[in-house]
Order: sequence, then structure tokens, then C-alpha cells
Amino acid sequence: MNRNHNMMNAEQIFHNLFTERYRDLIPDFDQFLVSLNKPQPIGLRLNTRFNDKEEFIKRFKLSSSEIIIPISEINYLEVPSENNWGGALEHHLGHYYIQALSSLIPVLSLNLGSENDRVLDMCAAPGGKTTHLAELMNDKGVLVANEPSLGRRRILKASLSRMGVSNCLVTMKEGQNLDFPKESFTHILLDGPCSSEGTLRAPTLRPNKKKDKNYLNYNKEFRKGLHHIQSELLEKAYSLLRPGGELVYSTCTYDPYENEKQVDLLLKKHSDLSLVELNLSSPSPWDSFLCDGVTEYRGEHYSSELTKTKRVYPHQLNSIGFYVSKFVKK
Repeated sequence: MNRNHNMMNAEQIFHNLFTERYRDLIPDFDQFLVSLNKPQPIGLRLNTRFNDKEEFIKRFKLSSSEIIIPISEINYLEVPSENNWGGALEHHLGHYYIQALSSLIPVLSLNLGSENDRVLDMCAAPGGKTTHLAELMNDKGVLVANEPSLGRRRILKASLSRMGVSNCLVTMKEGQNLDFPKESFTHILLDGPCSSEGTLRAPTLRPNKKKDKNYLNYNKEFRKGLHHIQSELLEKAYSLLRPGGELVYSTCTYDPYENEKQVDLLLKKHSDLSLVELNLSSPSPWDSFLCDGVTEYRGEHYSSELTKTKRVYPHQLNSIGFYVSKFVKK
């Protein structure tokens, strides 16, 4: 099967999957569909223990035409795709983590850096966000990274070791069954399991049995199960969060039933939770890349507070699609 035929199949999948559900939800929808057929850039989050952008560029002898610095305030850059970044010695030594730009937003939304921080990453593997958390904590306080899958937990531990993290312990339970005492944590990141629609771009489209059950078609039973797990995880996160603490819930999907609806339901259950704006610099260089969360979808109405949550679309920020919300417990 030639590449052009694969691309046509991808275009048809995108059209069938997204048009009926999201045409009225996603701004500039036709441009959104176009962006899905473009390659996702290779992005590196640099490990500040070892280098900054200038040192990295000099080490790899990169010219200004070969790199893109999308957000100057963070140690992140986009690099030539033809290089073997995963095989470089510097990668194995932990000088950088290969990561999508939009996946940095959940971690950047938390106020971190105190030696009194007690942080939980509920769904931690493969470790991009966990190692980012540790960096922003300056290896102070305590970071708990939870991952129930043995295979994924091995990858997580390798990431922690490679990136030089020293303040983290790894647990292995299903997130909804974590048995820490109530109100154990000052900060919780729940980058939850989702239908992963935001990762769907044609050059990385590799149909397989797992994907056939989720984001390559609208499997209602699969998504119903996801909604239940997401709700359970959010309830557990609420119980483990201290008063005054911060909870960030994020996904890499566009589906409001996995995003805004879950947030709205949690707010209705717990009057001591409130939504707040993300903790990004003000005025924020992210502002032009972020859309407000929706307050209505298919006849369902959500709290007007949902506009404080943010959506990322690949035609506005050349990365994967994301949704990020931030709560504070009173």
C-alpha cells in the first residue's frame, strides 16, 4: 500500500471521526483537519541540570534555521526530525526528554518549588511529566509517581534514573485504589487515561487492535468505561488533596465528555473545590495558543467557570491536542 493511499485513508478517518462531533466545537475546523495531516515536530525539554538552550545548540552544532523556539520562557526547542535524538548519547545521559510541547502545560500550571511540597503524579508513565515535576520542585519535597502497569513502570523508573531525579518514589496501584491517608498531598497531577484523540496525526497513524477500540472509531462502550475510570480517579484525587492544595486534571483528547463534563461533575459534588486559571506567566506567551473550555456540548450545559480550563488544538499550537483544568481545594 503506497503512502498516498495511506494518507487518503487517514484523511477519511479524520473526517469520519471528527466532523460530525466537533465541527461546531473546534474553531477554524477546516484548518484543524488540515493540521492533522502534517507531521508533529520533534520537541526536546532540556534538563536544566545539564544545559540550557544555548549550550545545547552549541553542543549539537545546530544553526538557527534548524531549530524553533516556540516559547522563549521555557527550556524547550524543536529540532530537525532526521536526527536520531532517541539514540544520542546525551539522551541516554538525561540531557533532554523528547516531549510534545502541549504536554508541558499541566506541570507548568502547578505552583511548585517549596521543600514542603508533597506531590502525587497519579498516572505517571512514561515519565515526561514526572521528571518535569521533579525539575520544577528542584528535587525538594516528596514526589510520588504512581503507575500500575509493570511494563510502563519499568519505563518510568528508567526515565527517572536517566533524568537524575532524586526526590521520587514509585508506587504500583490503580490510581483509584491508592491507599494513602486522606489529604496527603499539596499538589496532584492527574493526566488521566483517555481516548487519546489529540495524538492522532497522519504521519504517526499506525492502526492496530488497541487503537481500533478507541480513537480510530467512536466505540461507545469503550468510552463509557473511560468516563467511569476518569470519574473514579478524580474522586480519589479530591480525597487525597489537602485544603489549599492544587489539582490539575488533563487529557490528550477533544471529547467534552472526558474533559469539561468530568470537571463539571466534580465541581457539583464538592463545594470546597473551585476552578482557577492556569499558573502560566502573565501576560502569558501561551495565550494565543489556548482556547477556553466549552460550557455547552450537544445540549448539555456546564458551569460558566469552565472557561478557566483550556484546550489546545494542533492548528493553533503545532503539537498534540490537549485539555487542562486546575482546581484549588478550600
